[in-house]
Amino acid sequence: GTGPRVRYTVEVAPTVGADPAAVAAQVRAALHDPRSWARDRTLEQVGDPSRARIRVVLADPATVDVLCGRAGLDTAGIYSCWNGRFAALNAWRWEAGAEGFDDLATYRTYLVNHEFGHGLGRGHVSCPSTGAIAPVMMQQSKGLAGCRANGWPYPSD
Repeated sequence: GTGPRVRYTVEVAPTVGADPAAVAAQVRAALHDPRSWARDRTLEQVGDPSRARIRVVLADPATVDVLCGRAGLDTAGIYSCWNGRFAALNAWRWEAGAEGFDDLATYRTYLVNHEFGHGLGRGHVSCPSTGAIAPVMMQQSKGLAGCRANGWPYPSD
């Protein structure tokens, strides 16, 4: 991107058992695509959390519940959140996806872009109409409400 610089980290809790390099590659692929937030920002992955504006962390459900609870959010062991510093991704969802998504890669792209979008100041939105592409800031993990699953802030369709 060519817009304002946003530094982020990708962190994987040891309790998850996921390969940190593989998770980081998936997060980069989701964020650095022209359909993503990189369209109008310069995104930079850094290793030092103190240099990051957004810390993307894949963690077990209990850890996500604690991180989200700090922001007054109840993720019930199944949801992810933005808590003001962390885009806390629930590892159970990372592995299971959500109803309405045809493949896990699309769901993971959505999950990353949705929580990262909160870190950029974006709020939730609703499905605009039946059959429409779901906006990435719609809570698609809770259902599609007639929309079609989508992982991108700027989908090409």
